[in-house]
Amino acid sequence: MDKIQWLDETCPICGKQVNSWDKRLSKALGYKNITCEACIAAEYDISVDELRDKAEHHFGMKPCMGI
Repeated sequence: MDKIQWLDETCPICGKQVNSWDKRLSKALGYKNITCEACIAAEYDISVDELRDKAEHHFGMKPCMGI
């Protein structure tokens, strides 16, 4: 599994710095802008853990190490 990489971008919703996991997740879900997983989870009204479980089940994606 890859290590997390912090990007020089911020979430358009909350303004927190985003990372490589946020980028992968945003791309898989078709977001135009890289959005942090917390804001994505809030949009779907689920917890971050539930979002990660769904990403693994539907896309075969697991978060980067260190998250």
